[in-house]
Amino acid sequence: MKRMMGIVALLLVSMAWAGAVVSEFRGEPGRNKVTLKWTSEAEINLKGFEVQRGLNKTELEKLDFVEAKGATIGKTEYTYEDNSVFKSDGRVYFYRLKLVDKDGGTTETAMIEVNPTISSARATWGSIKAMFR
Repeated sequence: MKRMMGIVALLLVSMAWAGAVVSEFRGEPGRNKVTLKWTSEAEINLKGFEVQRGLNKTELEKLDFVEAKGATIGKTEYTYEDNSVFKSDGRVYFYRLKLVDKDGGTTETAMIEVNPTISSARATWGSIKAMFR
């Protein structure tokens, strides 16, 4: 029993030091948007996630900041929608998360590539009514 308590204590201390771990990070292309989804584990010392985006793998900029949901030991799921993708055929966007700890430490996830579907069609009242005929 003492041995098990020691292992649990060591695990909790190491998770508090690490801040959090992102076990899954993916991007789903949508119509004029990109939906980012990720799962984090053990958010003991985590302040939040800086969402970064770029047009190439070397120059990513901060897009937004998502606050952590709190000190959790289990899995926590997040969703973020990037509605600011620009109209351009064949453009690939690169995304990455920067995990920011409460003590200022940071860790970055692996980069993902997403190619959103861009629609140039404008929805008008007539086109919306025609969908329901």
